[in-house]
Amino acid sequence: MGRFSAIWQTVASALPIMVFYLAEVGMTLTDAAFVGRLGTAPLAAVGLSMGALFPLVFGAIALVSTGGVFIAGHLATGHQAAARQALDLTLYSCLALSPLLLAAATQLPLAFRITAQDNVVRMLSAQYLAIVVWSIPAMLGFAAYRAYVSALHDNKIIFMVSGAGVLFNALANDILIFGSLANRPLGIAGSAWATVLTNVLMLAAMTGYCRYRFGHVFSFRSICYFKKEAVCQFVRLGLPAFALGVFESSLFAIITMLSGQFGVPFLAATTIAIYLSDLFIAIALGLGDQLMVAAAAHMAKKDLAACRDLAWRGMMIVAALTAPVAACCIWLPDILVRIFIDTTQADARDILDASALLLPVLALFLFADACQVIASRVLRGMHDTLMPMWIAAIGYWLVGVGGGWWLAVMAGFGGMGLWYGLALGITLTAIWLSVRVYLRRQS
Repeated sequence: MGRFSAIWQTVASALPIMVFYLAEVGMTLTDAAFVGRLGTAPLAAVGLSMGALFPLVFGAIALVSTGGVFIAGHLATGHQAAARQALDLTLYSCLALSPLLLAAATQLPLAFRITAQDNVVRMLSAQYLAIVVWSIPAMLGFAAYRAYVSALHDNKIIFMVSGAGVLFNALANDILIFGSLANRPLGIAGSAWATVLTNVLMLAAMTGYCRYRFGHVFSFRSICYFKKEAVCQFVRLGLPAFALGVFESSLFAIITMLSGQFGVPFLAATTIAIYLSDLFIAIALGLGDQLMVAAAAHMAKKDLAACRDLAWRGMMIVAALTAPVAACCIWLPDILVRIFIDTTQADARDILDASALLLPVLALFLFADACQVIASRVLRGMHDTLMPMWIAAIGYWLVGVGGGWWLAVMAGFGGMGLWYGLALGITLTAIWLSVRVYLRRQS
């Protein structure tokens, strides 16, 4: 009963953060569902754009979320002022990263040209990216405040803001894409503007809450009070976390871009499969972030055994959640795909056929993907990011991308070879990171 209570307590504390990640995925799915009504090319363009942009944003959020490790550690030892300084340092990292990410995002259309994407898809992707990149600063700022309130165990605001964000994003998509309020329809650009507006409003809500609930007011003068040691620790832990986040998420981005080599229907099917994967992994990310904060608090008290127990508890939870999702991918692929496409379109049958092959492969590695999320976040809470970074580089890029491309081109599996490599890379990475949790426990 004690173990069951601990598992239930873990799920309950992580639930608002899970809702946040589900809301983020929900907004992406909403964008895809609305844009998909414009045609296959716009759907593929949004998938290609977000797939290419996501690694940069995800890596930056991984770095920003590292601030939560220090915030939780300070709060666990009763240092409230140090926790607020850690939040300010995290917000400064957002300001420093945003211009770099915006500059990098402007180069993504060049990558689409190099990978020989369809001309129409490439043109629509450039149009979408030119607008949606302006949501990046708000995303990072929200991540910083989210880490702060999570460390304070006040996650209900995350639940409320995220839920409102999904609803507002859906409404904004309908209004801006199709002009449902007699305004000029903006098409795919309307979806991008909806994303920007939603993220800005979510950041404003979180900033206001932290100001009036906890009295936190960000000031540029706070930079004068940062200690050199704290900055060095943040950079030492944050940079490998950034790289690990890029390796972790870029695997799907690269697979998406390479899928364009095998036709627009296969690219659209890949986009749908990755969206469905994101929907489940959002749960693991929410759970992993909560476990990261808990592990950081245990590390502040030198309790490594508790950190290890957190990892195994998280893996038990995701194991219980994987089965129904995998079953839907295997036995109900057509129903899932019909959410995203208009089946009256000429190439709908091609997308359905490709998805029927992709989704069973996705079902095979969902559990492994969730486990690597849990293990990497617990390791981050244990101040261990450098070795996990190298594990991710080898597993995701060498085995996942390299092996997938070899299977697709050299071994003659076509686009499915990319997915076989993806499954192998994720599975090996999950095993290595899980072993690392055990070895780190023994050190």
